[in-house]
Amino acid sequence: MTKQTIMKTKTNQLNETPKSVPGTAEAETSTLSAAPGTDISHAELAAENEQLRATIRLNAAHRQITGELARAGSRSPELLFDAVKDALQFAADGTLQNAAAVIGKLKTSFPEQFGAEPLPASIDAGAGAAAVPTLTKEALAKMKPAEIAELDWAEVRRVLAS
Repeated sequence: MTKQTIMKTKTNQLNETPKSVPGTAEAETSTLSAAPGTDISHAELAAENEQLRATIRLNAAHRQITGELARAGSRSPELLFDAVKDALQFAADGTLQNAAAVIGKLKTSFPEQFGAEPLPASIDAGAGAAAVPTLTKEALAKMKPAEIAELDWAEVRRVLAS
C-alpha cells in the first residue's frame, strides 16, 4: 500500500463512524471531555479563554489609565497603575468603569506624583546663580581695612579703576 492509500483509508474510516446528532439521547448523555486530537478539556479551554479575556481587559485598562495619568501630569504613570490595578472595575463588555474614580483617588493619595518637575539642584549648590552684590566706590569708602582685606582683590581693582 502506498502512503496516499493509507491516508485515504484512515480518512474513510473516520468519516464512516457513526456520529451523534444533536438533540438525540446519545448526544445529550455524552460530554465534551477533550477536543479531537488533544488532551485539553472543555473546562480548561473555557478557563484559558477567560484568562485571555482578562489579560486583554487589563492591557486596555493599562493603556487608558497610563494615558490619562500622563495627561494629568503624572511623573510615573506605570508605578501608579501598579498601585491601583486591583481596584479596577470592568463592565460586562470589558470596558473600564471606574477610570475617573481611580485617577481621582491617585491624585488625592499621591499628590506629589502630579505637577511640574522640580528643578534639579545644581552640583555647586547654586553658586553663580544668585546675583552677586556689586561692589561700588561708595561701599569701599565705608568699609574698614580688615573688611577690604577679605574682598576679592581683582574686584577691588576693577571698582577703583572705573
